[in-house]
Amino acid sequence: MGIARTDDATADLVQQGARGTGRLTLHTTGAVLGVPVALRNAGLTGVRVQFDVSRNDVVMRHELGGSVFRADFKVEGDRMVGYIRDADPPVRIVLTRVRPSAPVVAAPAPPPASRPAPAPAPVAPEPPTAPPSVAAAPPPPPAPMPAEPGRPAPKEFSEIAEVKPIYFDFDKYNIRPDDAKILEANAEWLKTNAEALVLIEGHCDQRGTAEYNLALGERRARAARDHLISSGISAERISIVSLGAEQPVCTEETEACWAKNRRANFLVKQR
Repeated sequence: MGIARTDDATADLVQQGARGTGRLTLHTTGAVLGVPVALRNAGLTGVRVQFDVSRNDVVMRHELGGSVFRADFKVEGDRMVGYIRDADPPVRIVLTRVRPSAPVVAAPAPPPASRPAPAPAPVAPEPPTAPPSVAAAPPPPPAPMPAEPGRPAPKEFSEIAEVKPIYFDFDKYNIRPDDAKILEANAEWLKTNAEALVLIEGHCDQRGTAEYNLALGERRARAARDHLISSGISAERISIVSLGAEQPVCTEETEACWAKNRRANFLVKQR
């Protein structure tokens, strides 16, 4: 609508030389059309990112590649200011560094007296009333980001006959009535097999750009996940991944073949 809005953003970044990794979170961005779908759907957990540093320039990208999301930043002291590349309307991100608290340094021991003297009673140090006027020593490097309680790797999952795929119309990610029945049957199997985890793969046909198909595949996987959750399956048991058009089951350029590739696959493993 041409009306600017401001939302919170946070980032946990670990730099190692000219490169680094971390997580970027954009809060309450559901209505910001300029934000890539991969960031809008990430929720409060954010997305994994990688970045390259060259002097005061920082290029940040989604861990799956710059085609999903890319932002260009300038470092200005303790701030990084940048824009999401190719966003329309433009999206500006401002990150301010939060420095760790300075460590408490013990006072040096007094020189030995020329003759013995009674030891003074211990006195608690006075808290400082104001920050020191001299420049503080550089803060210690940030601790490595704790490992995320990871979900199982995709290679640990496999397809089984009891949990069937669903299919989508061209350029759509809504669940069709017949596919909703398949999802209900999948949910019933998962309820019966409470120790099973499920990985939902979102797929597209070969038409469209790679980044568009990655975003569409993610929407399809999320739509299937949300339907399972609404049917009583715990969200903690479900992982999703978008493969775009990278793994077609049919390679002919016909509508019948394309229809087989517009799908959400369900892969299962036991805890």
